[in-house]
Amino acid sequence: MNKNVLLAFLGGVVAGGFAALLLAPRSGEETREYLTEKLKSGIKSGLGEEQYNDLREKIQDLKSSVTNKLSHKEA
Repeated sequence: MNKNVLLAFLGGVVAGGFAALLLAPRSGEETREYLTEKLKSGIKSGLGEEQYNDLREKIQDLKSSVTNKLSHKEA
């Protein structure tokens, strides 16, 4: 019984999140920028500035590696 209540609660949270995004007064681009900034600030506060920068660099390196592999595969 508790499992069903938890699933119903999580379903309500997800549905509420989607409804909030759909009914938000901001445009999609503004909402994405807002969420991105909130996520960055949350990560920075959780990791610290140095660890955040290291993580960001690793992600950029991974992105470059994948892009290079895909461009070589297409050629």
